[in-house]
Amino acid sequence: MTYKEALDYLYGFVDFEQQPGAAPERMDLAGIGALTKALGHPERLWKSVHVAGTKGKGSTAAMIAAIVRESGYRVGLYTSPHLVSLRERIQVDGAPISEPEFAELVERARPAIERVRLRKGDMGSFFDVLTALSFVYFKERRIDLAVIECGLGGRLDSTNVIHPLVCAITPIGLDHTDRLGETIAEIAREKAGIVKDGACTITAAQTREASEVIREACRLRSSPLVEVGVDVRYARKEETVGRQVVDIDTAAGRYEDIRLPLSGAYQAGNAATAVGVAEALAERGMEVTRRAVQRGLSTVRLPGRMQVLQDRPWVVLDGAHNVLAAENLVDSLRGVFPARRVIVVLSVHRDKAVGALCSAIARYADEVLVPERQVLRNRQAAPREVAEAIGSCLTPARTASSVAAAIAESMRRAEPEDLVLVTGCFALVGEALEVLCELEPEETRSR
Repeated sequence: MTYKEALDYLYGFVDFEQQPGAAPERMDLAGIGALTKALGHPERLWKSVHVAGTKGKGSTAAMIAAIVRESGYRVGLYTSPHLVSLRERIQVDGAPISEPEFAELVERARPAIERVRLRKGDMGSFFDVLTALSFVYFKERRIDLAVIECGLGGRLDSTNVIHPLVCAITPIGLDHTDRLGETIAEIAREKAGIVKDGACTITAAQTREASEVIREACRLRSSPLVEVGVDVRYARKEETVGRQVVDIDTAAGRYEDIRLPLSGAYQAGNAATAVGVAEALAERGMEVTRRAVQRGLSTVRLPGRMQVLQDRPWVVLDGAHNVLAAENLVDSLRGVFPARRVIVVLSVHRDKAVGALCSAIARYADEVLVPERQVLRNRQAAPREVAEAIGSCLTPARTASSVAAAIAESMRRAEPEDLVLVTGCFALVGEALEVLCELEPEETRSR
């Protein structure tokens, strides 16, 4: 099996990421449960950290992995979505699975996957299968710890068959309301579904409604709870483009002058959550040192998160795909970039709160270009409707025939002091990276 054949096989399963809602209407763990059983329960052969939340869970997962790797352990990292290559989702020690490894992995696992499908009919989605494959890969690479990011929600997410040492919950906001609930409390209840008996839980600073739900979940499962803003505190001391200096205080002491190579106040909060996880792992027998915390956070790299590609004009890519993420992004950009004018290339998924997200962007932008995408078109909100939503906020907006056309026009219109921002979803960011970095698309079916 070649890499392309492996991709074709994988995309033969129903891919809810391509569809509005990004998950089946009735979510359950039957598919992933059958797959992991058929594959010999690889998830039981390594330790893990489980990360859920609405905003920042991918960044926090990457920070945790970097810290543990700097402590001398072999670390697996499973995240979603990807930007350019599906292989980005499955990493060991910071390196994505290679094309030959991926093809061999799919070929070896295929008989077990097929047995499940024959027995269970159409059971098994794209995300179920990819999650199970990542578990097998981590077993075969003999990792010491896996950092696993939830795909959607928590309680019924495919990743929730693991039994982690530590659970982490990043900031919770309104997102996927058609699947997870229409209030913060309902969504928090789904996210807190990752809390396990006896495992420590680290939570970012939350709204009162979310905090109450998480505290109750931890009480019911006898899970020790550490809260950023209560038990872990942080202060930002300096910030420039692509860099900030942060102090983090915990019960164990102070981490001073952490040099985080990322912009944004929310990334400092993610770093504080990651430090809480690192200390919880140390309490559970892993040798995670203070030096590893400093070095891990200073070396973390997060493509597509306030990623600066150039200056004069500034070109920034960020996959802010919900209202909470967009508001955090705008607040951070205002504090960091001395731009005279802001031109935004924007595309959003139609299963998001399109009006509220557009409003957050329109308040910041001087003008907006809304392109037709090549990827995840079934989920894309109609460019004309997005442009109209921006225009209703009295910000000029127009459509473009493609991402390449929108970027080219924005660059022509931008002066050296201006900011060109590409945002709204990771599908757009991935396609923009291909355009701006002249990358050959791997595929256009799912990002």
